[in-house]
Amino acid sequence: MNYNIKGTQLDISDELRTYAERKLAAADKFLIGDPTAHANIELQHLPEGRSGKYRAEFTVSASGAVYRAECWGATMHEALDAVGQELVEELSRNKKKKQSVLRRTSVKVKEYLRGWRDTV
Repeated sequence: MNYNIKGTQLDISDELRTYAERKLAAADKFLIGDPTAHANIELQHLPEGRSGKYRAEFTVSASGAVYRAECWGATMHEALDAVGQELVEELSRNKKKKQSVLRRTSVKVKEYLRGWRDTV
């Protein structure tokens, strides 16, 4: 999967880059076989005055769909942990929805064919 990492008011260190890549890799298993998958990772540090000073955002576009997750945290690692889990949950929910539709459709086709076979 191709990805871009952007830091706003924050320097992206090698350690932070590899940590974000690791969190994105957990979501990559839902996008296997999709050569058009692309992720934008935005990391931001806000000045004092907010309870969560760090923001992490993952935006993944794949097969014409856009999946987005955003979380705040006291540390960047905390924000990345939360946003990685949120993105995995969204992709998992979408996968389950597609499988459910496929199963319901296949059951209807099977019932139709059984009915057609009985009338012939």
